[in-house]
Amino acid sequence: MRLREPLPDWDGDHKPQSLALLHWSQRAWWAREPGLSHFNSFVRIPALAIRQHLRPLAPLGVLDEDGLRMRVWPNDIDINMHMNNARYLSIMDYARTHLLARTGLLEHIIRSRWQPMVGAVWITYRRSLPLFSASWLSSRLVCWDERWFYMEQTFTGREGLAAVGWVKGILRDARGSVEPQAVVEGVTAGVVSPPMPEAIAAWNELTREKLAGG
Repeated sequence: MRLREPLPDWDGDHKPQSLALLHWSQRAWWAREPGLSHFNSFVRIPALAIRQHLRPLAPLGVLDEDGLRMRVWPNDIDINMHMNNARYLSIMDYARTHLLARTGLLEHIIRSRWQPMVGAVWITYRRSLPLFSASWLSSRLVCWDERWFYMEQTFTGREGLAAVGWVKGILRDARGSVEPQAVVEGVTAGVVSPPMPEAIAAWNELTREKLAGG
């Protein structure tokens, strides 16, 4: 799936202002070959980090919502001719990094040499995203506690909601986990976590029960 900078509409000849490496990688034939599931992790995400250092994206507040316009390409689909369920997770990785870049958290994380890790993912699928269809992926930081960040990511196609997922993430250094409030304070002083939604609290409790004794 090709990712583009945020746009207010579905169509147009928008071309992202990006590094040559990122722009070239979107067009490379091997970027669309099936089986290269780590392309986002080893090329697109590092390229985004480099681009952010040289030509920063438009800034967002820590609690603001980020958006990316996308299109489904042949390397994204399965035998049913719609985007494969696993591809959603790969695209979500990139979109979270995009959000972190725009909020200023990515630079703070890199400078501090913290290691981001995902602790849990929940996703549900509502509608298919067919081959060549356009969609919009929104990402936002919902809340945090003494250890974890909680993000929500939503895919919307022309017919409405396609999928929605929650991601529970942590930052670690040589001493262990980094307190989320301290991370946020390093970017925007005085911002505190919104209340945790009941649904996320219930999901959190369920994961604890599943991992108990493991």
